Amino acid sequence: SGYPNRLPHPTIWKQNHNFLFGFMALNNRLPHPTIWKQNHNFLFGFMALNNKSEKGIIRIINTTYDEVWSLRMDKETLRKRIRRNRRKAMLQNCLKVAICVGAALVLVSAGWSVAKPFVRKSEWRTEDVAGALVNVHADVMEPERPDGSGKAGKAALGENMAVQYDTPGWQLNDRGWWYAADAATCYVNGWLELEGNQYHFDSNGYMDTGWTAIGGKGCYFDQNGVYDPNADSSMMIALTYDDGPSQYTSQLLDILQSNGVKATFMMLGSKVEQYGAETIPRMVQLGCTLGNHSYDHSNLREAGPEAAQQQFSQTDGLIAQYNNGVGAAVIRFPYGEYTKEEAANTGRPCFFWDVDTMDWDSQDANAIANEVMSHVTGGNIILMHDIYQETVDASSIFIPQLLAQGYRLVTVEELAAARGYELEPGVTYFGFTDEDIADNSVTDKNRDDV
Repeated sequence: SGYPNRLPHPTIWKQNHNFLFGFMALNNRLPHPTIWKQNHNFLFGFMALNNKSEKGIIRIINTTYDEVWSLRMDKETLRKRIRRNRRKAMLQNCLKVAICVGAALVLVSAGWSVAKPFVRKSEWRTEDVAGALVNVHADVMEPERPDGSGKAGKAALGENMAVQYDTPGWQLNDRGWWYAADAATCYVNGWLELEGNQYHFDSNGYMDTGWTAIGGKGCYFDQNGVYDPNADSSMMIALTYDDGPSQYTSQLLDILQSNGVKATFMMLGSKVEQYGAETIPRMVQLGCTLGNHSYDHSNLREAGPEAAQQQFSQTDGLIAQYNNGVGAAVIRFPYGEYTKEEAANTGRPCFFWDVDTMDWDSQDANAIANEVMSHVTGGNIILMHDIYQETVDASSIFIPQLLAQGYRLVTVEELAAARGYELEPGVTYFGFTDEDIADNSVTDKNRDDV
């Protein structure tokens, strides 16, 4: 305002202050920012002192403050600043990468330490197994009790057992989980406490799961092998179906699957020839037990030991076609007629029943269902036949009713284990109710009527 003859037109400097900053910088007179930010009059006076024309000022109107300020720096200072900023950015990027890599390594290491004992069998390689064999003296120790009810012992590694991971620690092969005490031994035939959990190993050293008979008591282990002392077997029963498979068996399997239950199928070889291909693989898939009921339902007590052995052998061969080369796991003699010699020759546990639905006689779905519901109790082995449509229909009625009352429908093998019975070959089992157990009449060992 002190030099009106040197100021540009007011519309110029009021609309754009950038030309003022640029003008001052060009004349190497730029004051400290606190001055020109607080007092614009100073800037106007500065321009007038330097006797610059309006056109000269207008030429730098669009020059930003940052650009003008950089004009004051010498080139060397500018280059140094650029290099410094680049180095800083590079160091920051390197630091970020290092942090990410470190975090990833920590996660991978932690994950592997947890997961390595549980690697899938499919990921194991033959060369790894071969390379893991170690010739070390085995420090063996006998189990506390021969029946496996005491503390586990230590035995030399069995066939196909090769230490893959740290010892002591969990190991895995195609038969299951086992625990290596060291490079040469594993725990066998007894209990072992690990990290506050109770585990049990069989006589071969493999971890037990599900219901297992130990020292005359049924013990339950979850899928990870952890013992559950609160599991209850008092409401377990076994449904058994004889004389099939038939054209109705697939429908029955649908019912079992939809209700999440299992059964035992006592099959005839002659029927396996007809319907085995479409039913047996599915029975196995659902966890059902495969039983051998002879080839043609002859009275084998009358036929004699040789005929009985031939019939069971023939039927086993037929079942094996659809069960990975393995025959039936259990035996039931037609009509329940047998001798102890014939039972012993089978080399497998045999099963009778303690509830007969008489479905072959009534062939009425409601009557069959009522027969089951009026006689059932925990530990029963229930006899039916899957060659009748009425039996299949009855199953769709009573199975949901049993489940609603708290019953669990399992195989004969699981029922025996849950009630504390380790199945013996050649022995016939009649039922596992509390009354049967109290009377010592579960098997035919003390029966005179055989």
